[in-house]
Order: sequence, then structure tokens, then C-alpha cells
Amino acid sequence: LNKQINTTAMPYGDPKFTVVNPSPDVDQTLRSLRTSDYLLATFITSASWAYGYTMGKPTRMACASTAMALGMTAAGMAVLQNGRSRLRGYRENEVEVKKYGAWPVQPDLRAQGERRFPVATGLTSESVRPPLNWKNYD
Repeated sequence: LNKQINTTAMPYGDPKFTVVNPSPDVDQTLRSLRTSDYLLATFITSASWAYGYTMGKPTRMACASTAMALGMTAAGMAVLQNGRSRLRGYRENEVEVKKYGAWPVQPDLRAQGERRFPVATGLTSESVRPPLNWKNYD
């Protein structure tokens, strides 16, 4: 098994769940949306329309339409962020693991110790962020 590591895939810390794809594209993220994501997008879009209608007194429909467009943009970003977090293993993703399978190279999760006396292990494991190679700087 060739363990080539993409160091830009998960730069900030190890995921707490199984990684499905460390660098999913927008297409795969949209294919993996759940019903809750569609409901979230619908809620944000309709709530922003209602806000624009309520606050836009002299020109209610124009303000409502503008607010709905802004809300739809925010909803799209929120839905993509949630879907991408699930595929990368930062959110609960049992459904995605069953549907797409796990990524062959998983980060080495280390025990954090007891809750009362945690052990400082750093933000990322060596499988995600390999140690620096200082030999290149001779």
C-alpha cells in the first residue's frame, strides 16, 4: 500500500470520525447531501425572505427578493460546509462511510488521556502532517 500523504487535505487537526475523502470536490459533496441539509437550506432561504419582507417597509417585495438571494447564497455555503465536513471526518458520517467506504489512509488517532488530566498530543498526527525534512536545507 503506497502511503502518499496530501499535507494540504486536513491541515488543522485530526478528524474525530472516519475519513471518507480527505479532499472532496463540490460534485461529490453535492451528491452526498442529506435531507437535513436540504431542510437547512430551505429554512435559511425562507427565513431570509421573511426578514427582507418584514424589514423592507416601502419596497417589501424587492427587499424580500434581495434578502432571499443573499440567504440562498449563505444556505449554499452552509450546506457545502456541512457536507464537506462529513466527508472529511469532522462530523458524524456513518451514512457516508456505508455509502462510499472509508479512505485507505486514516489518521493515527492518539489517546487524549483522561478527561480531567488530558495529554497534549498536538493538533495533527504524523499520518496527516509528516515531520519536517531538514535535509533539504543543507
